[in-house]
Amino acid sequence: MLLLNSNAEQIFWLGRYLTRIQYLCSQYPFQSNDDALAYAHAFCLPAYDASSLNEMVLDAQHPASFSHQFEYALGNIQELRAVLSARAYAEMNLLIKNANENCSYICDVAGDCQDVLEGESELVFLFFSLGQAVEELDRQLRLMQDETATLAKVGHITASLAGMGLNALQDAWLQVQEDGANVYHFYDSIQSLFEADA
Repeated sequence: MLLLNSNAEQIFWLGRYLTRIQYLCSQYPFQSNDDALAYAHAFCLPAYDASSLNEMVLDAQHPASFSHQFEYALGNIQELRAVLSARAYAEMNLLIKNANENCSYICDVAGDCQDVLEGESELVFLFFSLGQAVEELDRQLRLMQDETATLAKVGHITASLAGMGLNALQDAWLQVQEDGANVYHFYDSIQSLFEADA
């Protein structure tokens, strides 16, 4: 399957937004002020304790809120109408809308969307998985969490993409393995891939 760079970028960011929502849901409501402050500082959010951070993520006007993240994800899905199968498109639209309207579904939506995308082309699923992994890695680096499993996951994804002829990311990922400081160069390589021939 041929995939336009713009479509690959939409799929990648869908993976990022859904993973971000899923992690935030796993932490919400924040109980510890220290944990809330660590999260707020890591993501440059203007919260000063658990209560203010909890209020922020429920404030539909704030870009870091659940509501805004779902809007971003839904926008990505809308852009993929011509790429996804009709069934996948309809299912993912419904999943996102239901989760945004009913908080009891929020924690499940990323996994449910992943299940839907596993039935799509391998290339679609790989870019979605790359988005998930990059979001996890970014969060782990910001919060000083163990990133060992995520590093292995990114390595597997870039190797799979290289097997499909997309070698640029694997080359950049090898530089990360040599020196972890190159992770931001890897992020730049992903963006360059999306911008190629744009």
